[in-house]
Amino acid sequence: MPTVAEQISRFLEAKADAVIRRSADELSALLHPDFIYVNASGKTFDKEAYVETYCRSGRIVFSAQKVSELEVRSLPGFAVATMNLRDSFSANGRIFQGNFRSLCVYSDADGQWRWVAGQTAKAEP
Repeated sequence: MPTVAEQISRFLEAKADAVIRRSADELSALLHPDFIYVNASGKTFDKEAYVETYCRSGRIVFSAQKVSELEVRSLPGFAVATMNLRDSFSANGRIFQGNFRSLCVYSDADGQWRWVAGQTAKAEP
């Protein structure tokens, strides 16, 4: 059986794939119903706003998201992960690439991980 860190790593790959392909259904299935997220600009999203912004609207379109320095702490029923992200995306017709530091909380519901909460901040290159 894979470790919790391996499971979260696979989860992050699936989340990045869903965002890059703009698959609202797949992304929505990965998010907990009570999901909350604060992006690097300080904007807060619930589940519906996150899926709308990153999949349906076309306002922000990811072309790549690479995770590095993933550290996962497993606790009964949930996990907390920190990571570096290298994002490439377009917004308002402009291309952006950046390094970010992210903290995410995941809930284990019947053996399936759901992203519950997260916060991302701009990081040094």
